[in-house]
Amino acid sequence: MTTGLSSGGTSGSARTGAPGFSLMNLFRNLPMLPVVILAAILLSLTVEGFSSAANAQNIMRQLPVILIAVSAETLVLLIGGIDLSVGAIIGLASVCGAFTMHATDSVFLGLMACIAVGVAVGAINGIGIAVFGIQPFIMTFGTMLTARALAFLITGGRSVGRLPKPLLEAGRMDVLGIPLIFILALCVCGVIGFMLSRTSFGQKIYLVGSNPRAATFSGINVKRLTFTIYLLSGALCGLAAFVFMMRLGSASPTAGDPLLLQIIGAVVLGGTTLTGGEGGILRSMTGALLIAMIVKSLEILGAQFWDQMIVIGVLTALGSALGSWLGRRRISGSTRKSTPGPEPGDLARTQGGPEPP
Repeated sequence: MTTGLSSGGTSGSARTGAPGFSLMNLFRNLPMLPVVILAAILLSLTVEGFSSAANAQNIMRQLPVILIAVSAETLVLLIGGIDLSVGAIIGLASVCGAFTMHATDSVFLGLMACIAVGVAVGAINGIGIAVFGIQPFIMTFGTMLTARALAFLITGGRSVGRLPKPLLEAGRMDVLGIPLIFILALCVCGVIGFMLSRTSFGQKIYLVGSNPRAATFSGINVKRLTFTIYLLSGALCGLAAFVFMMRLGSASPTAGDPLLLQIIGAVVLGGTTLTGGEGGILRSMTGALLIAMIVKSLEILGAQFWDQMIVIGVLTALGSALGSWLGRRRISGSTRKSTPGPEPGDLARTQGGPEPP
């Protein structure tokens, strides 16, 4: 079981008093980090304008929605589930939040509306999966279609603009050259990472994902934890919807549709496994950064949307294959280490010679 700390913070050796930071430990805990560094170098050399400050600003403005949604998907995958409704929740929550701000002219109430919609859909997912035992893929696929249909029904398929001026100003605000919404997303990821690595609740998440039966025998209420995780995932998607409105100044029923593949791709590509119990928020963040860089470079080169989706799909498949391969290597390596060698007496008896004194 890989904890959030070992994949997104201090390594296990540091906790046990062994020598601390090492580059090999860092790359082992974040397997996609060398790929991100190599991709950044290659794209800077081959794509004109990729290494400019303006492009870096653009990437930092595109990442926040994905980073927050990636945090939600990471939590769900860590318990061995999946949430296909993350994109649809962003779309539905954004239009509900926009209409709330139109009616009240309150940014705060708009934020609360976004989170409330996310919590409501997350609760439906959690009840269906934890209480009624519906498979996560089927349950979240159903809520995805329902949330998307509701968003179109509410808006008639149109975007919702004319949002309050303070929201737009906050979305354009920079702090020391770094977009405020990017800082907000990093804070959210930091809180999730701290929860996974430094709290008993985070350890329960990993145990449930690794072995639900053992978690039950350990006294963990697996159904309650599963419900809580889907509830939290919905709330985070509601927050992502609010950040989406901050960035673009409008809401759209299709806001999250093109993000679903990027979100799941980023989590899987980063090294969080689909089977649960292994991964972490920093891994997912490296996957999100890699996809954002590649998508931005394709935009600079003039590639169409479907070309971007093809690249993301291929990367997701390759990342999943790489994760499976690394997992098998880790398992085989640990098996070899844990298998004791023959005792000298056993070897002597096997060869027919005298036993050693």
